[in-house]
Amino acid sequence: MLKYLIIGALFALLFLLIYSRLRPYLELLGKISSALKGTLDATSASPPRGGSTKTENKLVRCVACGTWIPTERAIGAAANMSAYCSRECLEKAATGKKRKLAG
Repeated sequence: MLKYLIIGALFALLFLLIYSRLRPYLELLGKISSALKGTLDATSASPPRGGSTKTENKLVRCVACGTWIPTERAIGAAANMSAYCSRECLEKAATGKKRKLAG
């Protein structure tokens, strides 16, 4: 009986050794399969109809400083005007136009 217990313990030790060596590769395969599953789900989904896109993912460029900002944070982007990232950029652009008109 002791012989079988020792053989079982050796097999368990061998299994743990092999598993500890293969664990990083198994995790990598799991990440790759989940990424492939996500891309397959995204490609199989039907595109939105009517050309409506989400505004939460759109970025606009500030006219004054050139910084890219989300549409919902932009000043003046909702009315199809020039988009600005802050009040300072809006004021800077307004003073720049006044200087051009005066000079």
